[in-house]
Amino acid sequence: MRLRLLPFLLSTLLLGAGEDPFEAPPELQAFTRRHTLSQQGVVAKVSALVKAIFAAPEDGGLGITYDNAYTRTPIEAWRDRKANCLTLTALYVAACRSVGLEARYGESLRVSRWRRVGNTIRYERHIVAVVSSGMVGHQMVADFLPEVRRESQLILPLEPNRVVALFHSNRAVELLEESREEEALASARQSIAVDPKLGVGWNILGVVQRSKGQEAAAEASFLRAMEADPRDGAPCGNLETLLRAQGRDKEALVYRERGLEVRKQDPFFNAFLAEEALQEGNLEEAEKRIRSAIRLLAQEPDFHLIQARVHLAQGRQKDAIKALEKARKYAMPENQARFDAKLALIKGGQPR
Repeated sequence: MRLRLLPFLLSTLLLGAGEDPFEAPPELQAFTRRHTLSQQGVVAKVSALVKAIFAAPEDGGLGITYDNAYTRTPIEAWRDRKANCLTLTALYVAACRSVGLEARYGESLRVSRWRRVGNTIRYERHIVAVVSSGMVGHQMVADFLPEVRRESQLILPLEPNRVVALFHSNRAVELLEESREEEALASARQSIAVDPKLGVGWNILGVVQRSKGQEAAAEASFLRAMEADPRDGAPCGNLETLLRAQGRDKEALVYRERGLEVRKQDPFFNAFLAEEALQEGNLEEAEKRIRSAIRLLAQEPDFHLIQARVHLAQGRQKDAIKALEKARKYAMPENQARFDAKLALIKGGQPR
């Protein structure tokens, strides 16, 4: 969790239709007033609120912990004291607005994650809260993804309906992973109903439809996703997989090439491919991919950590030490100790 003053650069729940998933718990306004009333100025108020959200209950805080396993509503987050970045942002925006602070949603365009969950490759966007700081041309950005460090961010403003649509698409994925296909289908359709121009919603709908054997409908949904967001490589990959399974290899190749072209400038996708190649023992490909990731985003510590692992697998101990030293350099101060430990192990002659 971080709160920074930055230039604002433009660039198991199934809700019924019409219900607002971001309805704030009734206790939130009183909690927010209690922690901001004595603070002078916007910066002091929003900083105090962030601290209060994470402070231990015995210290008067909510004691919320980061949990990306399930996308909760603010009411559920209040109850469970757990939330991911989307839920935390929704809770924080509601809290700010409850005491008259100007808050809105944004997407950090330089922060994303690719990760494999079972047979699914998930692309995770990063949602932040943006609060007017009172200084002309500057905003306060509340960033709730613990492992991400950015000295600057490129923030795209998001309308509330788009964030609600992302909530429903998240829930569709989570319900599908629980084999609750009908509910997943309903959540995906809710996402599209809220924001028909959101490519993510169409892509998730296609994934759910394919899981139900509705291949023609899934193909149409993937095409709609690409039309809605030509920069998103995920539906390209999903359509490629679908077409290959049907024996339509020539068509599949078209979407494979399109997907690779779209994603080659995504440092996190390159890092994901490096991890995959490393696990498969393809060290040449792993080194190529992690170099691309670092070229695109040099100050991401985890990229240098992956590079160190590749170097170790290649028997290049000195290069691994250099990579780890860079990872430590770019890490948050509270995370540097873990890199110190890794460096000590390598310098001591141990493999990892």
